[in-house]
Amino acid sequence: MSSLESRRLNHLESTIRAASGEQLITIERLVAEVASMRVAEVALARRTEVACVKRRCPHCEAESAHLHGKDKNGRQRFRCRISECRRTFNILTGTPMARARMPDRWGQYLSYMTDHCSVRKIVEAGIGVNHTTVWRWRHRFLKAAAQDNTAILSGVIEADETFFVRSCKGHRGWVKGRPPEPRAARPRAWGATKRGLSDEQVPVLTALDNAGGVYEAILPSLAAIETTLDGRIAPGSVVCSDGTAAYVKAAVKAGAEHRRVVVPTTTPVTVKVAPLPTKRRQKGRLGLGRVNAHHGQIKALVNGRCRGVATRYLGNYLGWHRAMLHEGFTGKALLDRALA
Repeated sequence: MSSLESRRLNHLESTIRAASGEQLITIERLVAEVASMRVAEVALARRTEVACVKRRCPHCEAESAHLHGKDKNGRQRFRCRISECRRTFNILTGTPMARARMPDRWGQYLSYMTDHCSVRKIVEAGIGVNHTTVWRWRHRFLKAAAQDNTAILSGVIEADETFFVRSCKGHRGWVKGRPPEPRAARPRAWGATKRGLSDEQVPVLTALDNAGGVYEAILPSLAAIETTLDGRIAPGSVVCSDGTAAYVKAAVKAGAEHRRVVVPTTTPVTVKVAPLPTKRRQKGRLGLGRVNAHHGQIKALVNGRCRGVATRYLGNYLGWHRAMLHEGFTGKALLDRALA
């Protein structure tokens, strides 16, 4: 900071200290408005302040770095003092936003991430970024959100799995003669070629508790359910599932109780011949309604709003949906998580 900027800042600080209560309210509103418009600049400044205090090297985790000038973008650089390391870094090194450019447009871009806007709509909004950059930024911001899962589920837990057709959307292997899978490329919106469950579908495990905790995992196969839930269930909880043996074993191993939820089904012929009287659902009765509704939401996002996503990026979109479940979610939350 130059001497002129320092004098202006000191003058502004003294003016604010001498302001009246009504003036402070106006100043507070103005600062909040400007900060929301320059959210990326504020976040980077805060990260720089923290980095200058901790001096932690992202390569060796040692807190012994020293200031090492600035890069061409004006960001502070550091250099590790450890003789075995001696590597340089800046405030974005080791984060999903490393080497990302145009931070002045991150805030405007993130405002469209709160409504699952498509890449085309964001480009048409005129933020000055092409579709390739918009797509790459999406997965940079979602990379950190994909890792956010509730560590321990407790209380009443509903667990079930859903399936997505394995997809290689956007892969250029078929054009270049190196297909990622031994099959022909499928047109958009085509489903699996085999009926029922097969290796063409990817299982996704979802577990919800009554406190709002969500845990999701993309499984290599249904045999991995028990190992995936290992250490995720608090003792004394009640696990509700469709009765698959893996859920029972996971609950017993965690010291929890398991309840099998059976949904009665009737064939159309039976309904026509002898309609069954409807019963009002008992209050407090255990079921799988919340986890089934959650599956409907992620299906609507992945298969509906996004018109299918590549399997390699499925975890990012699941993390996007989990992030939006938090009350008061904003694009700034994605930025703070990406810079954490």
